Amino acid sequence: MPIKNVTKLFKAPNGQKIVFIRASTLAGYWYCAIKAWCEARGIEAPSSEALDIGKKIHDQISNSRASSKWEIELENFLKQFMVDRESGEGTTGMKTEKFKVFMREWKDGEVVVGHVVTHGVDDFRCSDTKQVTLVEYKTTNQRYIDSYKLAPATFQIKLYAWILEPYLKIGGYTIHRLEIVYLNRRGDILGTKQVEYSAEEVEKDIAKILKQFNDPSLLIPPAKFKCLHCDERYKRECPFIEQPKT
Repeated sequence: MPIKNVTKLFKAPNGQKIVFIRASTLAGYWYCAIKAWCEARGIEAPSSEALDIGKKIHDQISNSRASSKWEIELENFLKQFMVDRESGEGTTGMKTEKFKVFMREWKDGEVVVGHVVTHGVDDFRCSDTKQVTLVEYKTTNQRYIDSYKLAPATFQIKLYAWILEPYLKIGGYTIHRLEIVYLNRRGDILGTKQVEYSAEEVEKDIAKILKQFNDPSLLIPPAKFKCLHCDERYKRECPFIEQPKT
């Protein structure tokens, strides 16, 4: 079913009312607030070679492992909560369907103003006691992970937990652990990071980001080095770059 009966998460400068936002877009705020603001409005650069390689590695790893009996049960249980989104795309370690998403309401008081959506997580584990571990894979062509790349990955897996937690509770499941696994481009593990999760903290961060998206004058300028390889689509929208006079 399509997303209906909502007002808006935020209003774009052209008057467009944004009623859903991807978890990955919200997570990207912690890399560059301007880029995330643009993507939330539908302004996106084409997929890069690095992203394509990373996705291929993620899919290979998540699909190479045989799911346990309990993981298959969890997978089948969660599928019933997926909904249609016409513009949806992508794959998930949960082997769910293309063009389907999980979503969670975002409210302004008691009013539903939009939804945060995701296709799922890269991978997961489930024990016989219904303890669930969510896994996010991140790839790099470096020998280590730069610290400024940690914040988006950390917030992304927290958002996945926040979206899925209500559904998991219905089935008697609990979130045991959130884990980020860092890989090189051969698929070798460089390291892992366990992430602490608090629904209240996630909601505070979502509110902070949406407030800035509603009022772009509050957006935080990116570090200059991040602008060097920025796509022109984002630069044209950036309030911190002097635009050519027309």
